[in-house]
Amino acid sequence: MLKKIFTLLIICSIVSVSCKRNKFDVNVSNIKIDLQVNRFDKELFTVNKDSVYYYIPKLEKKYGKFFQLFNYKIINIGGTSSRNYPDYFKGFLTDYTITQVYEETEKTFIDIDEVEADLTEAFKHYKYYFPQKNVPNIYTYISGFNQSIVTDENILGIGLDKYLGKNCAFYERLQLPVYLRYKMDKNYIISDCMQAWAITEFPNNDTVDNLLSQIIYRGKIQYFIDAMLPNTPDSIKIAFKTSQLDWCNKNEERMWTFLIENNLLFSSDYMEIKRYTDPGPFTSGFSRESPARTGIWLGWQIVKSYMDNNKKITLKELMLDNDGQKILNQSKYKP
Repeated sequence: MLKKIFTLLIICSIVSVSCKRNKFDVNVSNIKIDLQVNRFDKELFTVNKDSVYYYIPKLEKKYGKFFQLFNYKIINIGGTSSRNYPDYFKGFLTDYTITQVYEETEKTFIDIDEVEADLTEAFKHYKYYFPQKNVPNIYTYISGFNQSIVTDENILGIGLDKYLGKNCAFYERLQLPVYLRYKMDKNYIISDCMQAWAITEFPNNDTVDNLLSQIIYRGKIQYFIDAMLPNTPDSIKIAFKTSQLDWCNKNEERMWTFLIENNLLFSSDYMEIKRYTDPGPFTSGFSRESPARTGIWLGWQIVKSYMDNNKKITLKELMLDNDGQKILNQSKYKP
């Protein structure tokens, strides 16, 4: 009899857990989008190096605004109208290290099918919540380790050489800190893309610029990623190790109390804001076991509390709400 009761309790427990539905796990099967990842990197490095002058107008015509973005903001060689542009362009394509980087990228990204499928799923969710918004044209490129993700109007670019894996020899040669190399892996491409797109589409227009404003805004971005990637672990979405997430969960109340007791929430000090929102080995002032960007994690918890306690608020309304103080007040946040 006791055994039967015990078995029944286990079954009830399993049913209870399985019924706890992820609210972001929405049906997007009927949403049709035409998303393709354009392999600009492949086309660029198959250009005949002895005929660079011939290919420039062809590339400019085919890739349009993205080609300008690549020249001006990614490899920083200026526009095609410059007299020295062809030489700079050829210099980039024939640079020995850049060529090695491209070859390494080709080994890591033999094809881009998985990235394309995951981005398609993410942007289906985007169209579910924001049906009037456009899905960007997506390009991959080699940046010489300059840019991970770039965005512009209807453009999203992915620097594949920034996702070669944390143990990549090039990153070691560049002496990049371990905390930066940790997320330079293809597992983080999709979350980085959706973060960059959210920041582009929903800039922070809060009239107040203080720590509270910044962490609420970044919390909104994290919540947006939750909705776009409902089946992705939190550790990927915020790029924390599991141990760092555990530390945040255990120390949430202490962190919040520390910010309040030291009057930091309403600080507009630039360095103080960076202390809680910028990458680093840990958060200065907290334990060395803490992750950096603890302010962003706290902002995420506040926004989740706000949405849980204001169920009529839509994701669109959240992303367009620039009043961080109001969001905190109505969140009923109690760590």
